[in-house]
Amino acid sequence: MYQHAPTPGAPGIYRHRRYFSGLVERGWAVDLVSTPRNYMTGTVPGDYHRGLFSSETIEGIAHHWVWTPGGIHRSRGARVANYAGFATAAALRALTLPRPDVVLVSSPPLPVAGLGPLLARRFGCPWLLEIRDVWPESAVSVGWLRSGGVAYQLLGRFARSITQRAPIVIVPTPGLEPLVRAHGAREVRILPGIVRALRPDPERRNLTRTRLGISDDRCVFLYLGAIGVANGLDLLLEAMESLPAHVAAHVVVAGDGSARRSFAEAVAARRLDRIILLPPVDQDGAGDLLAAADVGLHLLRQDPLFSSALPSKALEYLGAGLPFLTTVPGLPAEVAAASGGAAVSSAAELARELARWAAASTQERQARGRQALQYGLEQFGLERSVARLEGLLEEALAERPRI
Repeated sequence: MYQHAPTPGAPGIYRHRRYFSGLVERGWAVDLVSTPRNYMTGTVPGDYHRGLFSSETIEGIAHHWVWTPGGIHRSRGARVANYAGFATAAALRALTLPRPDVVLVSSPPLPVAGLGPLLARRFGCPWLLEIRDVWPESAVSVGWLRSGGVAYQLLGRFARSITQRAPIVIVPTPGLEPLVRAHGAREVRILPGIVRALRPDPERRNLTRTRLGISDDRCVFLYLGAIGVANGLDLLLEAMESLPAHVAAHVVVAGDGSARRSFAEAVAARRLDRIILLPPVDQDGAGDLLAAADVGLHLLRQDPLFSSALPSKALEYLGAGLPFLTTVPGLPAEVAAASGGAAVSSAAELARELARWAAASTQERQARGRQALQYGLEQFGLERSVARLEGLLEEALAERPRI
């Protein structure tokens, strides 16, 4: 159970599909209940307006799509309706499927977590809880909730009650372990993201740069992902505004989200011609941009919660052989430095890093790229991660169901 799995061709990075297709190759049967409504755009692809339920097979995975209310970036109320709508529709859909051997639910959003014990009780099977962001704390960090308010307290009680009941809690990074243990988790396992190597393709690189109007002598920085209130792209605006005109740097931003309009308006108002803003891209489009770029950008508002997470976009950069710059201390900063990139904490520092990379030779940037890819494959390779997930499922199956 995972709310936002991108449909084929939709923008976004979905590491779980790689996990699950790896399980299928190992002989597992996987049913995935999700919504076709894309998280970044808030829209549903035309082919998926098929009523409440629809199904298809993708990479061997039986995908079961359910309808959810729209307007997820419009207001808090619309987002709450979307979360509740998915939890309800997903529960109804899951109850029509053949009895599973084990249930895995992935949160956020938080209501999905509540489906774990519900389905485990219904089917008499074990369940696992994956926590990718700790709620309600992360909702406070992006301004959706007020710490200590009634909603915060209610959601906190619900999160702790579910976490305490989960036989095994899965987290994507070590830094989340103490946070979920504070919520009462008994057993915590780490399942990191996945790095898959993107083969260098000079022709693809040249064609994409030509289409974007960027010459080969320019250093291209790529931001790929959501443009929301938590992403802190205002720091990028300040850095680019202060960057001297002679610095041969371009920044490509591809994505969507609640702050996209204000970001686009700021780029136009400040006449930041070296920032190219693109709509969200699908996997092929992302591959084009990754091939054309020299350095990745991992930008988030500085918040203690973000210091323990490593988003999929950072792993995509490593797989494409891109060192990356991050604004987040903790784990992102450690990975960035170890893989050939750097961490910054202000617009001035970011501007200096942009200038430094733009001044580097092609050979130096390529050497850093090879370092990034090697580090990524060693630390986050696909086979190791799939084997780890399979081991977690087998561990759950070996235990008597605790629901």
